[in-house]
Amino acid sequence: IRIEPRPVPSELARVGEYALVCVTSPNGASLLMDGLAEHGLDARALAGATVAAIGPGTAAALAAHGVRADVVPPRSIAESLVQALEDTPVEGRRVMVARAAEARDVLPDALAERGAQVDVVALYDTVAEPLDDAARAALEEADYVTFTSSSTVRFLMEAAGSFPEGARLVSIGPVTSATAREHGLEVHVEAERHDIDG
Repeated sequence: IRIEPRPVPSELARVGEYALVCVTSPNGASLLMDGLAEHGLDARALAGATVAAIGPGTAAALAAHGVRADVVPPRSIAESLVQALEDTPVEGRRVMVARAAEARDVLPDALAERGAQVDVVALYDTVAEPLDDAARAALEEADYVTFTSSSTVRFLMEAAGSFPEGARLVSIGPVTSATAREHGLEVHVEAERHDIDG
């Protein structure tokens, strides 16, 4: 896959109006901060908001830009972030969910159900990176194939057409595992911690 940044969203110029800013990936964290800079802002623009990161990788990406996440759930999935935010007041408040254009709506839907005014701010698209001949040859000989997101499953299966015979599948977490199973694949290993280090 390849990350393709979108034009800087206008919502970032008004980030100070949000009571809660949720960031759902390390890529999103970096692009959020780059977008703030495009509007002449920096980490100080988030001073009045509660900042939530979906996991330690996202929290680390924010920290690299001088922002310490207030909320980091124990599992790097939207459902865990929803639980971690249960005690954060959101009713009648503005909430930004900074993420990829195509993503599950678990988090924004849960916050809206609690009465938040949710703006989903798409910072980037995840696009398929074509497989070259070397990648195809390596895939055919692989003993393990590791998927780091649902989009990696979808795009690899579209590009390759099939999973290499005899290879074991390693998944970063339950959402990616579910996508693999939807494609008829067996998941042999699932990370307990749902990030690259896990």
